[in-house]
Amino acid sequence: MGLGLLGLLVLLLGAEGFVALAGFVLFGLFSFVFPIMIVKRHGQDHRLELTPDGFELIRCDKDSEVTVDLAKWANVSRVSTAKFGNQPESPDFPVVDVFSSAGAGNGPSLFNRDPHGASIVLNQPLEVGRWELYELLVAAHQRFRPQNSATDDRH
Repeated sequence: MGLGLLGLLVLLLGAEGFVALAGFVLFGLFSFVFPIMIVKRHGQDHRLELTPDGFELIRCDKDSEVTVDLAKWANVSRVSTAKFGNQPESPDFPVVDVFSSAGAGNGPSLFNRDPHGASIVLNQPLEVGRWELYELLVAAHQRFRPQNSATDDRH
């Protein structure tokens, strides 16, 4: 249907008119819409709070704070890193795999229904570097996760 409407638009405007309209739309997108979205995204600040109970990723806007991800250490299965893209120079980001979490970042969706839990990717700009954050998360997970009573009796 979209291709049919596009063909009809080409017939009505002619080739030159369609190219001019497409150029105007692209000019508007790259000149106004995308820069506004980028500035709005960078106007947000993120804060990560690590506690003995769990961790909370908070997005701070100008007027409010929203919890993006909230997970307890008891629900964390592992801490690892993930590379986005196929380029060797792509950065590694810390990833926390959890059985269940709460927050605005993992609301119900048709595409992210994972029966084994969720992966929380920490790719937001934070005050701590990526590798320092990874080491902090690994240390906190090892320290605050619930210990198995059978392994505690042997030591």
